[in-house]
Amino acid sequence: MRYKVFISAVQGEFQNERDEIFKYIKREPLLKEYFIPFIFEKLPDAKSKSAVEFYLDEVSKSNIFILFLGKKYGKIVSDNKSAIEKEYKEAKRNNLKIFVFIKSGIRNREPEVRNLIKDIQNNFIYKKFENIGNLRDCILNSLISFLKDKGKISKEPFDELINRNAAYDDINEKLVEDFLKNRAIKQELNIPSISIKDFLLKTIRVLKKEKNNLYPTNAAILFFCPNPQKFIPQSSIKIARYKGVSRAEFLDSKEISSSLYDIIDNAEKFFQRNTRLASKIVGSKRVEIMEYPFEAIREALVNAMAHRDYNRSGSNIQVDIFDDRVEVLSPGGLLPGLDIKNLEGIHETRNRKICEILHETKDMERYGTGIIKMKEFMKGHGLIPPDFIQPGDFFKVVFYGPGENILDLIPSIPEERQVNLEDHGLNERQIKALSLMVNKGEVITNRKYRELFKVSKKTAASDLKKLVEEGQIVQKGKGRNVRYYGK
Repeated sequence: MRYKVFISAVQGEFQNERDEIFKYIKREPLLKEYFIPFIFEKLPDAKSKSAVEFYLDEVSKSNIFILFLGKKYGKIVSDNKSAIEKEYKEAKRNNLKIFVFIKSGIRNREPEVRNLIKDIQNNFIYKKFENIGNLRDCILNSLISFLKDKGKISKEPFDELINRNAAYDDINEKLVEDFLKNRAIKQELNIPSISIKDFLLKTIRVLKKEKNNLYPTNAAILFFCPNPQKFIPQSSIKIARYKGVSRAEFLDSKEISSSLYDIIDNAEKFFQRNTRLASKIVGSKRVEIMEYPFEAIREALVNAMAHRDYNRSGSNIQVDIFDDRVEVLSPGGLLPGLDIKNLEGIHETRNRKICEILHETKDMERYGTGIIKMKEFMKGHGLIPPDFIQPGDFFKVVFYGPGENILDLIPSIPEERQVNLEDHGLNERQIKALSLMVNKGEVITNRKYRELFKVSKKTAASDLKKLVEEGQIVQKGKGRNVRYYGK
């Protein structure tokens, strides 16, 4: 069953809001599955149907009535009442589900609006909104609550729900064994001696019994099924590398479909081949600088998989790589009561079981440290902290890269990530030659090496061979045409 939603507001004051909410309900995957929005002006012949009786009849045919209130009461249509009040009264008379949203920050509301608000306060719960994005989030949460009350979607968290399309045989016990080994290493524990089935059922409780049958929960599917997207299609992630700073042209893209831990590993491989790795010889050390600290990106990805709204069946996590930034976008905005400007140390989630499992392998902390860690990883890499944004009912993390100034990050690279070339048996000549090739992009030949360092042909060949064997340079060509290039 699809429910009809009548959207009421003063057109002259809320035209943009009416239009946006109408479109949003029609395009948002979960909402369009259950709701049909109605606004008067979207009818092809709306102008010829201005009679009050017409839109009141549409109200009476609806299931849900959404009302926006601001400053204006609207034009009087009959009985000294405007269209919005007559529609509201009709919705009350027909016992529709009524959601009222009042725009905040408005002074000097018209007297009739103030009177209408008083009536609403005595009969219904209303919410305040600041802008279209905020209004969209409020309406989404209200309509999801309506569906839960109707039993269309479960009130139980998604990750703890039984997935009746799956069976225990869909669980790959090898994935569970890998998880147990990882858990044992991270927590310095022994691998439990109980069976895998009992571990899943009794220890982490991601299996449930129902009428003598054993079913995996959605959490079990996400972590321990080789292809969870068979049962939860929205659990894949989409990752793309774009040319430049806009989405005009793809350079590389991939949809990663696998278990959650494998998704993280595959995302890292994609990320590494689509971001820069610069090198510089500083003294006797080789310093390699990644464009971004992947630890920060990984933290954002783990948080996205842990906290996303899996009820949004048509939306995937999206990772976008541009020349100047990386964006991680996840479906589902912040939970009610959370403030985008004050997230550090706050741990609240719609997927408690997913977070518990990630905590078992120390891929997620219990106490909301993800935001802090992302900032610290970026700062430790010499980059500015990420931005945290809520565009509509999504959550986005934006990491800003160094651009053309990647070599400026060298002072931020910790000592343990610098390679001491002398420890690898390289002599002073080899280090100087390597510096020319890596730092200045020069091409070296055996002859040029002899001229630079006044050594024999045999010594030059031996030195250059050692640099190739150590993986510091690349040899190209044959015979007299051999050239050596920095990596």
